[in-house]
Amino acid sequence: MKNTIRYLALAIVSLLPTLAWAADVSMSGTSLFRFEQSAFPGFTKQTIVPATQFFGVDVDKIGDGNLSLHLYGWGRVDLADKSTNEQNDTDGNFTYGYLLYRFPTANAEIKAGRFFINEGVAAEQIDGISARANLKKGFALTVFGGAPVKLDRDRHSKGDYIAGGRLGYRLAGILELGVSGLHEGNVTLDPASGAKDDRQLVGGDIWFSPLRMVELNGHSFYNAATDGISEHSYSLSLKPLKTVTLSGVYNEQHFKNYFTYSNLRSLFNPDTDGELKSYGGGVTWALLAPLEVGADYRRYNRTSSINNSFNTDNNGNSNRYGMDLRLILLDRKVRSGISYHRSEGASGFNSYHEVRSFGMYDSGRYVASLDGIVQLYKYNIFNRHQAYELIGSSGYRLFPELLLSGDISYTRNPRLNDELRGVLRLTFNYAVANKGAKK
Repeated sequence: MKNTIRYLALAIVSLLPTLAWAADVSMSGTSLFRFEQSAFPGFTKQTIVPATQFFGVDVDKIGDGNLSLHLYGWGRVDLADKSTNEQNDTDGNFTYGYLLYRFPTANAEIKAGRFFINEGVAAEQIDGISARANLKKGFALTVFGGAPVKLDRDRHSKGDYIAGGRLGYRLAGILELGVSGLHEGNVTLDPASGAKDDRQLVGGDIWFSPLRMVELNGHSFYNAATDGISEHSYSLSLKPLKTVTLSGVYNEQHFKNYFTYSNLRSLFNPDTDGELKSYGGGVTWALLAPLEVGADYRRYNRTSSINNSFNTDNNGNSNRYGMDLRLILLDRKVRSGISYHRSEGASGFNSYHEVRSFGMYDSGRYVASLDGIVQLYKYNIFNRHQAYELIGSSGYRLFPELLLSGDISYTRNPRLNDELRGVLRLTFNYAVANKGAKK
């Protein structure tokens, strides 16, 4: 943690001359003071009070105006009991820090440093370089390469290098198609055995809207290392009337291929050789100007080749369905609603009734909300038949660039005798022009 914060500080200090000559500089940050008191059955009550600081700097229009710099990181210190299983009571991370150059033509750009890449099958954090540009006749190309960022608490879960890209085709306003792939070398598949292999994924994605009332989104991913489909995920939205919206979803995950590179094998086990399929739909109808009614249904089917009690309880067909009412008043400043859902588990293990009610108020200067959730189980779980949670939040904008807010919640469920949590949050956003004027 100390090295991380030191490198972040050195990076910011070394860039001060650049910041001074930059056209636009903006800074943002959030200070969090969290309070948590938990009581687990059979364990001593814990009091956790971590203080966390997030901080970011964005510098635009450097040099010829096309270069920009982006930095973001965080640090935390525990003021009471440890909030993690780590030995130290401090922690931190350099989340991202990169230079971005935008070319004046072809919507082209090049990025270098630590950053997130989200292109088709790739959703990664890397230390490296990426480039993208629009090609002729509606095509576009993105490529990236570097080293995958190691997870703070498991430095063996990532490979030595990563590379990939996406080729897309766009028919403006109607269709976008993409094919993508990535290759990550020397990944640790199982920390216990030390087994390593390359991670190889390819995929295709689509966005299709032939009419304004129709929109299709989706993707399919294939695990080339295990030679099998990893995931299908598609959603369809229809708006036949101005006041009516219909939606449909289909999802499919094959555990062996989907969780192959998981660093939490005890939870996301790729050896089950099972799959999960789900499909369903919903409808939203604006009956009157302030009132909306919605209903939804989802069907799940889970299979697993491992024959133990936990997996057996989750195997089979499950259904979740319900409806909700939402009220919007005072030019959208007030929002409230109530919902009911029923979950019917394959063998009763996940069968319960759920009722939720919420209310929110946002005047621009002052915000407040209250949210309550109750679940009533079909069977007792650890000798309890219900779970509930109450969450309240409030915030006040002291100045246009400074917001003070806080949350508090109380929870009681089969796992917890009770839990009380609170967060105090101070968020600022500040921007200056190159002549020192506040924006």
